Amino acid sequence: MSESYLDLYSVYKGKMSEMTAGNPYYDFMYEAISSGQNNFSQFNRFFEKKIDIRWVEAIERCIIPIDNILRNPRKFIVQEEEVVIIERAKKITTESIRHLAQHTNMISKVEDDGSVMPSKILNVFREESYEIYENRFLFTLIKQLEYFINVRYDVLANMSDDESLNSLKMESSVKKGNELITFKMEVATKFNSDEDVDGKKEKSVMDRIRRIKTLVDDFVHSNFMKEMRKCVPVRPPIMRTNVILKDPNFNQCLGLWNFIHSYDDVGYEINVKESDDMVSDSYRDDLYGVMAYNYMLLKKNTEPESSYVGKLRKRKIKPKFLKRLAEELVLNYDLDEVEIRKVFIDEMKLAQKKKTAGEQKIREAIARALAHENERKRLIEEKIKAEIERRKEIERRRIEREKARIAREKEMERLRKERERAREKAKREKEIALEKARREREKEKKRLAKLKEQQAIAAAKEKERLAKQKERERIAKEKALELERQRKAKELEKKRIAKAKAEALEKERKAKEKEKARLAKEKALKLEQERKEKERIAKEKAKERERIAAEKAAALEKERKEKARLKALAEKEKAEALEKERKAKEKAREKAAKEKAIQLEKERIANAKAKEKERLARAKEKAIQEEKERIERIKAREKAAKEKAIQAEKERIANAKAKEKERIARAKEKAIQAEKEKAAKEKEKARLAAEKAKQLAKEAEQKAKQKEKERLAKAKADAIAKEKARAAREKEKAKLKAEKEKLKAQQAKEKTQKSASETDDAE
Repeated sequence: MSESYLDLYSVYKGKMSEMTAGNPYYDFMYEAISSGQNNFSQFNRFFEKKIDIRWVEAIERCIIPIDNILRNPRKFIVQEEEVVIIERAKKITTESIRHLAQHTNMISKVEDDGSVMPSKILNVFREESYEIYENRFLFTLIKQLEYFINVRYDVLANMSDDESLNSLKMESSVKKGNELITFKMEVATKFNSDEDVDGKKEKSVMDRIRRIKTLVDDFVHSNFMKEMRKCVPVRPPIMRTNVILKDPNFNQCLGLWNFIHSYDDVGYEINVKESDDMVSDSYRDDLYGVMAYNYMLLKKNTEPESSYVGKLRKRKIKPKFLKRLAEELVLNYDLDEVEIRKVFIDEMKLAQKKKTAGEQKIREAIARALAHENERKRLIEEKIKAEIERRKEIERRRIEREKARIAREKEMERLRKERERAREKAKREKEIALEKARREREKEKKRLAKLKEQQAIAAAKEKERLAKQKERERIAKEKALELERQRKAKELEKKRIAKAKAEALEKERKAKEKEKARLAKEKALKLEQERKEKERIAKEKAKERERIAAEKAAALEKERKEKARLKALAEKEKAEALEKERKAKEKAREKAAKEKAIQLEKERIANAKAKEKERLARAKEKAIQEEKERIERIKAREKAAKEKAIQAEKERIANAKAKEKERIARAKEKAIQAEKEKAAKEKEKARLAAEKAKQLAKEAEQKAKQKEKERLAKAKADAIAKEKARAAREKEKAKLKAEKEKLKAQQAKEKTQKSASETDDAE
């Protein structure tokens, strides 16, 4: 678009330059305009709108946490307690029994069998409710967030886009011969600067604002807000409850609350850039050309006076001279001082009289106008005062209603807080009782588990002791058997050794006996031969042989004994070594067997312990499962009973509420009917009062119109009278003028006659 008008302007300027180049009249006009008085003013203003996105980002960060809370709002059981007579009690709970135990004055009698008959009992009503502090905080936050966004969105939506302003003013006064040319021109243009990048950014920010506005509107119309519409909003400062501080969703909502209460800005700012530029020489020449063209256009379309025959409106303007009577009287030397004073006095009296009469009429007209205006003002002030009084009365009634409403709300809040405190107290007591019962159950469970564990440990120990005892008995038995076996083996070995020894001794004895028999036979043969040969030598030799034999026998016996001793010692040492080796081997075997037995026993004990542990674990799990199932069954029974009781209670409450609702509806219908009748009466009274006020206002308006007409008629009459007086004064002045002219003519005539008579006398 910019290229199109630039092209057109270039073509236009080129054509105009070609047409005016060398034209003497254009050069003459240019010189006249440039030499005249010319004033130029060129002004540029640029507006830039900048949106603060801090509040947009703060709200966007909290959209998801609010949505998470609205999808899963927190609830609590409202428990209302009421002491009623025993006939009206629907359900007897543990709280009722606990309350009765604490308030024994409600017991009317105790039967012989121990049964108690109370006169009054605590009745407990329970229902779900959303009205906890955190939900009220979220309800108030969404309401304030809606107002916060709507205020800024309405301002941003109604505000125009970034604008720019360009203006040019030109005032010229040119003298062209006997002609004065006055030229005034003002051109201004406004346009939106939507071609920059910031504009796109602002549009994207506006899209984000529209999105969060839509989301917050959805939050406002959610089921949660409908449920909470009758709750009391929270007031700052916000209580830092555990839920608000530890729940990340509520924590972000608290941050948003602090932000919107600390954010006092409008949400956007406008940057204005202005410039006052000087008009360039080429621009000034173009403006001179425009002025010359407009002058020629005016002259071209202005017709001469002769062409307006019968078309012009005619009006005569008589020039008037201001006469100074004082100078004329002073310059007239023929009048004496008395006549001059008389003329002055008469003129002054006449002027004073006219002035007084005119002033009197003016004063009367002013007084009438002031009276009428004062009356009108008085009526307006009375109306304003009546309206102010009416508004004050309405405001007073509104304040009274507001005070009553606030008092009711405070009373309701106090009652709610008391109920909440009572509920909290009952809840705490119930929780304490439940906790105590739970601790007792846990303690009993722990005691039973400990007892079972102790019994299991005792059984395991007893079993281990029996196993050890059996093992000891088995080991002792095996040891006894081994000892018996060893003893028998030793006895057998001893018998075998003794038998072998006896056999060896018997063999040695037999061998010795055979040797002895042989030797004896040989000796007998030798002795017989020696005896035969030499009886004496034989005898000596026999003696010697006997001695030697005896010594030899003794030596042999000694040697045999020594050999037997050494052999016995060797055998003993060997037996001892064998016994030691056997004992060592036996000990090693016993140790290995013992270690193996201990290891096996340990493994067996470990296996037994593991099996026992598994059995105990299974038994424990089974017991826990059975306990859980028992508790679940108890809970199910309690829940079923509770639900049944709650259902019965709900039905009773529903019936009571229905009856109460019917009663309230009937009372409400009666009240509405009475209110309608009262409102109809009030409306009729208000209508009659309005009609009366309307009639009075109409009458006052008619009176005011009549007074205005009278005032206008009087003003018109005064104007006519003034005009007549002015005409009379003009007539009087004309008459005086004629008389003065006549007097002057007469004086001139007399003077002429006098001069003529003097001339005649001179002649």
